[in-house]
Amino acid sequence: MKGQGATEYLVLLGVVLIVALVAIALLGFFPGLSSDAKETQSRAYWAGTASPFQITDFRYSGTDLTLVVRNSRTESLEIANVTLTPGPGGTPVVWTPSSSGSVGSGNTVTLEIDNAPSCSSGDSFEMYVSFLYNTNDITGNTQRGEKALVGKCA
Repeated sequence: MKGQGATEYLVLLGVVLIVALVAIALLGFFPGLSSDAKETQSRAYWAGTASPFQITDFRYSGTDLTLVVRNSRTESLEIANVTLTPGPGGTPVVWTPSSSGSVGSGNTVTLEIDNAPSCSSGDSFEMYVSFLYNTNDITGNTQRGEKALVGKCA
């Protein structure tokens, strides 16, 4: 009977340890295991919650970052610049559109940013994005993303 009790105890202890490791991984302690969750959360935020500009799709390769940006407001907005900050604590890079950055209500525009920080193929990235934009009435509005843009470089 002593052997059976010890075996049950060890099995129960093993199950508790496995559950604890899974919980820690989901909370982000192990970087490799939490990157997919971070990317999913980032995409959900930028494609649905962010306002007035939503990033519905993106591609990052080398120093080229392509953003598909949607205006979720009922008025036309003009993008004055986009600031990219590799996170956390990276050096910000400011990109200014070469032509009018006007985005009509509900419309999308593709921004080809060619001076983004370098990203090697297969590496994960975390980039904080903020937009400086103008409305018909007010210039110099800022949208700072609450979540970083997270993904893998192509």
